[in-house]
Amino acid sequence: MSSPTDTILLVVYYVLFVFYLFIIGRLVVEVVRGFAREWRPAGGAAVSLELMYRVTDPPVNLLKRLIPAVRIGNISLDLSMMILLLVVYIVMRVVDPR
Repeated sequence: MSSPTDTILLVVYYVLFVFYLFIIGRLVVEVVRGFAREWRPAGGAAVSLELMYRVTDPPVNLLKRLIPAVRIGNISLDLSMMILLLVVYIVMRVVDPR
């Protein structure tokens, strides 16, 4: 039998997993937009991307303010999403009830 604590940890784990997928989706969209700047989503894709950005924007923007972008010559590398991805993954491993 599972305890109520295990059930709560499982729910938190799945919420973090969905958030993790949203961050990966945002990374993919930003890479696509980097290569195809004229691409504009339409219809259902626009709605789902709006939801994805609405969910991931607050933590990403907070980390962008706290962690400066790394300059490599003429290129600026933003590590905020990678760090957020790593933190969410670590927290997922901590709360995993298995």
